[in-house]
Amino acid sequence: MSKGSLSKLIETLNERLLTERREYLATLIETSSSLILALLAGGIVLAVLGYDPLNVYNILFRYGFGNIRYLLDKSTPLMMTGLAFAIPLIAGLFNIGGESQLYIGAFIALLAAYYTHSHVIGILAGTIAGGLLGAFIGILRVYRGINEVISSIMVNWIFFYLIIYLISGVYYNPERPHESIPIPKDARIYPISNISVIFAIAVLASILYYIILFHTDIGYKMRVTGLSTASAKYAGFNPDLSMIYSMLLGGAAAGLGGALLVLGMTYSIDDMLSAVYGLGFTGIGIGLLGRLHPIGIIFASIFFSGLLIGGQWVELKTGAPPELADTLIGVIVIALAIPYVYKLLVSRLMQRRGGD
Repeated sequence: MSKGSLSKLIETLNERLLTERREYLATLIETSSSLILALLAGGIVLAVLGYDPLNVYNILFRYGFGNIRYLLDKSTPLMMTGLAFAIPLIAGLFNIGGESQLYIGAFIALLAAYYTHSHVIGILAGTIAGGLLGAFIGILRVYRGINEVISSIMVNWIFFYLIIYLISGVYYNPERPHESIPIPKDARIYPISNISVIFAIAVLASILYYIILFHTDIGYKMRVTGLSTASAKYAGFNPDLSMIYSMLLGGAAAGLGGALLVLGMTYSIDDMLSAVYGLGFTGIGIGLLGRLHPIGIIFASIFFSGLLIGGQWVELKTGAPPELADTLIGVIVIALAIPYVYKLLVSRLMQRRGGD
């Protein structure tokens, strides 16, 4: 390599590193300023309603982030449903079927662990079940032209009532009829030295998804498809397959979240699915808060879990109605997510106008 080529390469690398540093700094400033504005806005709301903002925030953050193991356990299924939303969106699909994918993952993991006494088989079964359900929604979109939002909503309700029926009428615990059969003790995932094992598994899964998205051929094809299906076709890719793969991976993430929840936290499922209901929809906010990045979603899920836990303590300590804590959490999350959502929408609109 000649000196000129080498110097040009070094110059290009330096420019790229400088650009990455600027983007990182801009993101850090943007997130910090959004959080400060959110806290100020929330403080104003609290003051208007007659609550001491400093006291409420002290309770929210001190109790929300005080018990580390519980915090990490709580964030585990949210991390997975955040990925379930983010990965298909990277490929251009809006997956709100994380609810049903989480339900089926938890239920199939429960049955697999119950009959095999193995949490490993339970994890694999739940992950596969969620992935297949996600792929089914993707296939409906690609080959039948059914919008994934519509099919996801329908599938969510179908599996909600189906699993309630199976738990209350078939796989119920005779000693506790309002609960499912329990996970056998030898198939449960317990913490090790106060370390959350299910959280560690979720983090490893997130890292694996990062590698798939940014360091594999299939991940590259999904990202190109999300930017422009026309460009994907021009490059010789099959955007239809990329969409199905993205839904498969997203559904698998939600299924894994359900499996880890039932194997490592609840050890059964109640007949109203209260332990799993709503986690899929919450994952939408976490995916956006984490900027559709697997590593960002790890931190977003921890932060959001802390807010949820702290919100419960705000109710207990101040006697405030649950709507107050929910409103406060909503203000904080929306303020943090809006800048990225705005950029995402503008980017997608520009791509469509460019002749996708």
